Amino acid sequence: MEKIYILSLSLAEGVGNKTAKKLLENFEKAENIFNSSAEELANLIGLKKAETLLKNKAILFEKAHKILDIANKGNISLVTLKDDLYPKNLKEIPDPPIVLYIKGNIHIPENCLSIVGSRKFSSYGKSITEKFAQEIAEENINVVSGMAAGIDSIAHWSVLKKQGFTTAVLGNGVDIIFPQENKKLYYEILEKGAIISEYPPGTKPTKYTFPQRNRIIAGLSYGTIITEASKKSGALITAKLANDYGRLVFSVPANINNPYAEGNNFLLKEGAIPLTSLEDIKENLSFLFHKTSSQEKNIELSDIEKKILNFLVEPRHIDTLIQELNMSFDEISLLLFNMEAKGIIEEQSGFYIRK
Repeated sequence: MEKIYILSLSLAEGVGNKTAKKLLENFEKAENIFNSSAEELANLIGLKKAETLLKNKAILFEKAHKILDIANKGNISLVTLKDDLYPKNLKEIPDPPIVLYIKGNIHIPENCLSIVGSRKFSSYGKSITEKFAQEIAEENINVVSGMAAGIDSIAHWSVLKKQGFTTAVLGNGVDIIFPQENKKLYYEILEKGAIISEYPPGTKPTKYTFPQRNRIIAGLSYGTIITEASKKSGALITAKLANDYGRLVFSVPANINNPYAEGNNFLLKEGAIPLTSLEDIKENLSFLFHKTSSQEKNIELSDIEKKILNFLVEPRHIDTLIQELNMSFDEISLLLFNMEAKGIIEEQSGFYIRK
């Protein structure tokens, strides 16, 4: 039932993500928000918003139940701001979506870097995006992008070619494929990664939803990489948001005569980190890169071992892994034992982490 109340709150007009986050932080249960008086809520969100929220709660509950039913039928998972599965990095931004709709793998690895750029691109932009996306994927890092035509799609495809994990953040419902030319990509990501959105199933894209989704791309990631973007590209919005959130921004230096990459040199003037090789990322975000021989593919890992490795960018207790991976204690224990024997993880005071 708690999920229904949080979903209802996310649907309330006039209650933005920042306000919703404040309410959830001040009430132990979302149910208590709707059981409060307008006067009690007024201190947090103002009397007018409080009265409107409570007046419409029956309608909101009805909408929430319908959405949940559609989600269940469409194999869409709902993860709320209060769930353990909610991405930690995203939770830290000022206005995180209080509900994420997810298709594909609900266990989104925390070790994220985003790669974004323009829809129109040069042959150089294509090759440099492929290069960095593939190199990052080989490091077992989750590559986040927006599944838009152009650089975003190139980044996703490049990761998939390396059997890596990639997360697509949509500006529409996760049940809608946009653009249609990415139909094959959509289903490939479903098999090997995650497709997420803050918008309920059936929501069509608009010129307003894409800038909104950019904050999720930036919020999920420790760093945002601009491989090729024009001065007017939405990728620059993502870069600005990443900077506002205290995350790193990397920009590939561009030919000054390339109109598709004017945004890259602009970002460098604004203080972005020049990106000329993977070492530039390693120097600034070294904790994302584990140093075992599995990096050079000398150790073969099963799919589940790769998944565990993605989770262990931060120390994890075995109980947390059991919950996140939905496996038994015996199954996890055996996997962790074998991974320790391979020399790719270690146990420290009851917590496991990549070497």
